[in-house]
Amino acid sequence: MTIAQIIFYVFASIAALSALMVITQNNPVKCVLFLVLTFFATSVLWLIAEAEFLSLILVLVYVGAVMTLFLFVVMMLNIDTESMKSHFRRYLPFGLILVALLLGLLLISMPKGFTEITETSATVLPTIASPLSNTEALGMVLYTDYLYGFEIAAVILLVAIISAITLVHRTRGQTKRQDIVKQLMTQKSERLTLVKMAPHNKG
Repeated sequence: MTIAQIIFYVFASIAALSALMVITQNNPVKCVLFLVLTFFATSVLWLIAEAEFLSLILVLVYVGAVMTLFLFVVMMLNIDTESMKSHFRRYLPFGLILVALLLGLLLISMPKGFTEITETSATVLPTIASPLSNTEALGMVLYTDYLYGFEIAAVILLVAIISAITLVHRTRGQTKRQDIVKQLMTQKSERLTLVKMAPHNKG
């Protein structure tokens, strides 16, 4: 075995084990940290595959920005795991129906001649006089051969954004909120109370 193969097997094992820990941990902070470790191991795999652009984007964008933001949001939220499990079981059939509808809409919206376009794209690219850059070639492949996976990833990110907004704006029974309308509509009798007391006799 060469050094590249050893590095590949080591970081592939780290990525698989950390990804398994992401979905098995009960603590959301630990899940985010294991996800960061998964991204780091995956970036090394991209480097071995000579995809430097994807590797740097994975580290700079996801680990440096997105995962850090997720970590701060998760640490600030007081997540009740028991209520989340009950809500998950309750809304699981609705979620499966929604995913089936989204996949159906994605399949219907695809043009009929899309398969011919993807088949001919491989023969068109080498005939271009000016060589494509790494980003342009990646965009051509991403929006032709892997359009289904790209659309599914976009839907998953949209669901994650909606879930984060829902968690932040949820109402809690123990927290106290300021009711400005109630303060402005308060009457004088509600703020001031006159109490009559008997005089205190000295001696």
